[in-house]
Amino acid sequence: MPNRYEREIEEILRNMDEVDPKAAKSQKFGERFRKSPGPRLRVQQPRSFSWNLSTPERLLVAAIILALVAGAIAYVARVSLITLLLALISFVCLIGVAISSFVAQPRRARSRSQQYGNVTITPLRRGPFSTIRTQWNLFILKLRYRRKNGKRE
Repeated sequence: MPNRYEREIEEILRNMDEVDPKAAKSQKFGERFRKSPGPRLRVQQPRSFSWNLSTPERLLVAAIILALVAGAIAYVARVSLITLLLALISFVCLIGVAISSFVAQPRRARSRSQQYGNVTITPLRRGPFSTIRTQWNLFILKLRYRRKNGKRE
């Protein structure tokens, strides 16, 4: 019976030696190596083509396609009501692209406070005159600094 247990223990130890890699230098002797789950490499599958376009992008694509079709029809056949209609629709799409940047401005990411250790940093709100105001404040500080240095000397 004891030989059977010894054989089982030896078999378990042999299996552990085969599975576990060598211990790192930082590990202490006798400490069991624990393999940390690292990032697994995935085989990238080819991406399928998607039509996730915003409204201005769709309008621009439509304007280009309609203008090309109108030009092709005008080249092959003479200018007609169809080519005029396609060119006008294309022009309206281009106007829509130009207006969309003013009407539907992309929503800015709200400035969120970020935590760095015990310090919370809140981003400043930038307005249209913030650069001018900053330059003015720097100018005032320079004047104060010059006055203080002039009095000390």
